Amino acid sequence: MTIETYLKMRDNGKALEEIKKEKHLSEGTVYTLELGYQCYLKGLSLDKAIKIIQSV
Repeated sequence: MTIETYLKMRDNGKALEEIKKEKHLSEGTVYTLELGYQCYLKGLSLDKAIKIIQSV
């Protein structure tokens, strides 16, 4: 699954757990995609988010 597909599904109202079950995604994969989605919502680059997380 691409991040673009995930973004569209979330924008259309699908919940994280629904997507996980429907697409048979692992927990790690769905949380990685969700991180991308949250960055998209906040207008934050994924690289910047990763740097913030690494600094914690």
